[in-house]
Amino acid sequence: MKRRALLLLGVTSLFGGCLGIGENQPQPQLAWIWLQNDREEEYEVDVVVEEDGESVFSETYPLGATSDTANINVDNPVDEPGHYVVRATMGGETREVDIAEFVDGDENCVGVRFSLLNNGSVDYWTKSMQQC
Repeated sequence: MKRRALLLLGVTSLFGGCLGIGENQPQPQLAWIWLQNDREEEYEVDVVVEEDGESVFSETYPLGATSDTANINVDNPVDEPGHYVVRATMGGETREVDIAEFVDGDENCVGVRFSLLNNGSVDYWTKSMQQC
């Protein structure tokens, strides 16, 4: 049994290192959250950012229906890099984004946009960048 455990450890270490899995990877940074309302009604949007299951940012934003009030940008909602999950509840629906899933190579800075679309759906879009 010890031989199998040793072999498994060796294979895991080998492939983990080759795939870049490990603690040497930089933590992603949450650059911004952009809230957008394309509908003709006003909405409140609850935004929560969690790290390891704990809320590190929580705010409710009013999104209007005019061009002046339908967009809200939140720059640097958290100060430090980390493994963040961003959740927005808008129009009765919740969308969740794990920013680590959207890191693209050396572009470890991620922005997230949540949109209330005029077709009645709620969607999100992400952008990865090299610098925040």
